[in-house]
Amino acid sequence: MSIQCILFDADGVVIHPWRFRRYLERRHRITPSMTQGFFTGVFNQCLVGRADLADVLPPHLRQWGWPGSVEDFIETWLEVENDPDERLLSAISELRGRGYFCGLATSQEANRARFITVEMAFDEIFDAHFFSCYIGWQKPQSQFYRSIQSKLGLDGERILFWDDSERNVAAARDVGWNAEVYRGFDDFRSRLSVLLGSSPAARNNSQP
Repeated sequence: MSIQCILFDADGVVIHPWRFRRYLERRHRITPSMTQGFFTGVFNQCLVGRADLADVLPPHLRQWGWPGSVEDFIETWLEVENDPDERLLSAISELRGRGYFCGLATSQEANRARFITVEMAFDEIFDAHFFSCYIGWQKPQSQFYRSIQSKLGLDGERILFWDDSERNVAAARDVGWNAEVYRGFDDFRSRLSVLLGSSPAARNNSQP
């Protein structure tokens, strides 16, 4: 395997997951069962850039009994979910130092995509960001992976992808990528040493 590009999912991999749903239940008694219909329904249109979060939230917030404004809800959401795994970010910095092109490949709506890029400074941590809201497809749709591969200009065998979802990993493998289920930082380090070995990537410039 000759890997040049390593891609990472956001939530559950480089960002600790599900803090906001726990926050809603603990602070406002808005339970996951109450919000499930939203997240499995119209929210998916936001994830592929076909709807704006601020436009679709109001009727749901009224139903849930959210006490503030739509803007308050979105701002709180972004801040609560601002919880990166610093160990993994450090490992990504090491990988880039070894010559690997590292990118973020994640299903996100536009507000959070901007927040992750700018406020969480992921534009400084990764070489590239691939957000579903800008691609128009989300995981595990094959078009999501194929669009990224086209932008990278690489054969699938040159790409290594990490995601905490077995379904997303299987979909990546179906399009020819190397893909691994992320099961925690220690397992990641162990698997990475096997997959990459000690030799640096063959790369002569800032892009694959």
